[in-house]
Amino acid sequence: MALLEIRALRKRYGTVEALRGLSLDVERGEFFGLLGPNGAGKSTTINILLGLIIADSGSIRIFDHDFASNHVAIRRRMNVAAAFTSMNGVLTVWENLMIYGRIYGVKHLPRKIDELLERFEITDLAKRRLQHLSSGQHTRVTLCKGFLNDPELLLLDECTVGLDPDIAEKTRRALQAVQQERKTTILFTSHNMNEVEELCGRIAFLSQGQILRVDTAAHIKRLIPHQVVEVTFQAGSDLTPIRQLHGISRIEQNGDYALRFVLDDPTRQLDPLLRHLTQSGSPIVDIHVSRPTLEDVFIKVARGEL
Repeated sequence: MALLEIRALRKRYGTVEALRGLSLDVERGEFFGLLGPNGAGKSTTINILLGLIIADSGSIRIFDHDFASNHVAIRRRMNVAAAFTSMNGVLTVWENLMIYGRIYGVKHLPRKIDELLERFEITDLAKRRLQHLSSGQHTRVTLCKGFLNDPELLLLDECTVGLDPDIAEKTRRALQAVQQERKTTILFTSHNMNEVEELCGRIAFLSQGQILRVDTAAHIKRLIPHQVVEVTFQAGSDLTPIRQLHGISRIEQNGDYALRFVLDDPTRQLDPLLRHLTQSGSPIVDIHVSRPTLEDVFIKVARGEL
């Protein structure tokens, strides 16, 4: 049984329909991605789950309980870490985490804070005031806050912004380790497509308040079927016969001695293309195959092309 069940959720702001019958299941222990361009409905969904706004219609069940009638008890078993989580800038990192820990009734709180500070490599920041931290440091404090009460369901909303590549990689490893150790169910939103693909087992792609598709990253990327094969030939090669090759969706000049082959059906077209190239008599210097990425899908969804 799913830990989070959303059924036919609708929310309207004036004439704008932010959610149009959104339905979604997230299984216990999943690291689940929620993707979509601005205005797709991600933030509205998160805010409804946090109890900050009320849906116009539809239902939510969390931990097999109706959210509307049990939201106080349910939220005690949840937590959130967002890019701009409001914390007291005058207080130190330790003092902020102590306050949140007491709100959640965390047992052995000092030990728990020490453990999380070490996990996210910010033990040295414990006595620093939050207002003196960089955005990346603030982000890691927010993640500590998110895991304080060992939540069964954690909402991570753009929570890794502001991290440099090295710290971002360490933070992703820490997130994965904590999530796997505690079997935390995580609903994750981000505009970093590589990060989503690395962390999330399944992804829901939202567009205009509806779910376009729920699947693994590998399967979602198949929404764009084409591949691009870029081939560079030895200087002096006659590319005219190759440019006249039939059965390829599009052939483009990509430099004096380079061609781009756009394949709409790679499983059918790639092997004949490679055979033709090797038999053409024009020596190949370099070859590169580009496959669609999550970012490619994201851009097409944002532009209304999918």
